[in-house]
Amino acid sequence: MDRLQLFQTFMISIDKGSLSGAAKVLNISQPAVSQQITLLESILQKELLFRTSRGVKPTEAGLVVYNNADNILSQVNKLYEALKNLDESLTGSLRITAPLAVGQSLVAPIVFELQSQYPELDISLKLSDQLADLVKDRIDLAIRVGSLGKSDALARKVGDLQLIMVATPDFLDRYGRPQRPEDLAKIPMIQYRDEKKVTRQILKKKQQEFLAEVQSNYTFDNPDVIVNALNRGIGYTKLPYLLIKEQLTEGKLEQVLPSYTVPSKPIYLLYPSRQSLTRRAEVFIDRMLSTIIHLDGITPARGGKWRMDTDQTTEKLLNVSK
Repeated sequence: MDRLQLFQTFMISIDKGSLSGAAKVLNISQPAVSQQITLLESILQKELLFRTSRGVKPTEAGLVVYNNADNILSQVNKLYEALKNLDESLTGSLRITAPLAVGQSLVAPIVFELQSQYPELDISLKLSDQLADLVKDRIDLAIRVGSLGKSDALARKVGDLQLIMVATPDFLDRYGRPQRPEDLAKIPMIQYRDEKKVTRQILKKKQQEFLAEVQSNYTFDNPDVIVNALNRGIGYTKLPYLLIKEQLTEGKLEQVLPSYTVPSKPIYLLYPSRQSLTRRAEVFIDRMLSTIIHLDGITPARGGKWRMDTDQTTEKLLNVSK
């Protein structure tokens, strides 16, 4: 058997914390994973894993093998990618998923730019607020806002999405413009689908925090429906500034309690494993991060470059704070 495959199976077992987890990623049986690791231990003449009822952990020798194998596999993957892209063009498929609101305003424009720049690149973008299974659905990259959900994928925070409360001027003329947090309880709120019905809203002003009662009358699970309801004047709502900044500038929408702020939501980038980061994925990530830096409505996560220098370990992770 190819020794590179043995190293890869071993690394995925460590990343997933179990042989069954590695079996799912590799689409083979758990006994097959165990056999491959046993064969690698026989070749290296070292015990590499502690096997327990809760999963697996690397031995001291296993950690040494893991660190070195990571570099080896990364270099091999880089070699394959370099050979595929000698003409400096990008080819092949890239499957991305993102929430509706952020997907429309942030991700889709990046996809359009890359598709124009690299016409042979086949990008599939699925916009949905349903959390996809990256391995099962064969997703290369996923952008998620707020909740990560239940996932074994690697995740790194890339920014914070600014949210503001808004309403139409006509709505505020009819119901009155709130002056204090407690005034929110007097006017109807349009709620975005959440795990549970919102009854209180956190607000901040000059480092002071307020907990305001809200009247959540309407709940929708689609940003376009919420914007439509908002424009019809049936209530106020909380939306990403990125999504409605033009309407604010044009005066079609007005900020509610403009001297107060609401908590932002974290934006995460997920990918199945270290080895899954192809040059296609890297190009998209680079473009996304460079876009966020210059974009109103998103605060980039603190940290340095998302990749380490190539003369160091080639572990391709987002080197930003969670």
